[in-house]
Order: sequence, then structure tokens, then C-alpha cells
Amino acid sequence: MNGKPADNPITDMLFYGKHPFPADIEEMVRRLHAIDRRILNDLKWEPFAWEKGERLEEGRKLLRELLEKRGGGAGS
Repeated sequence: MNGKPADNPITDMLFYGKHPFPADIEEMVRRLHAIDRRILNDLKWEPFAWEKGERLEEGRKLLRELLEKRGGGAGS
């Protein structure tokens, strides 16, 4: 992953204006990015599944937990 378009769904969303995830997941990812950019590394390969519409409920749970741990509140 080198940060180029279509390389990673998170960088596509944050830097290239794409919308690879459902709105609630995008909002939580943006909040996490604002708190600590490095935390997105904790997501590993999960965003690639979310981009395909897979494991969305698990993703929501993970993002909520990360937000709560980092003081960003629970996701919607």
C-alpha cells in the first residue's frame, strides 16, 4: 500500500473523495483519523471487507470500541 488512488479504501475516502463504506462507518473512520491517524493501522485488512459490503456489523463494533477507548465516544 502506497497511498495512491484505489490502493486502500481508507485513503481513497480520506484523500481522494471516494465513498467506499456505508455512511456510519465512514463517519467513525473519520473521527478515529481525527483522534489519531495511527489508530487506523489497527484495522488491518478489515476495510477491504467493508468495501465489499462484508463484515459490516463486526466493523461497526470494532470502530465503536476503538472510539470508546480513544475518548471519541460511541459511533452512531
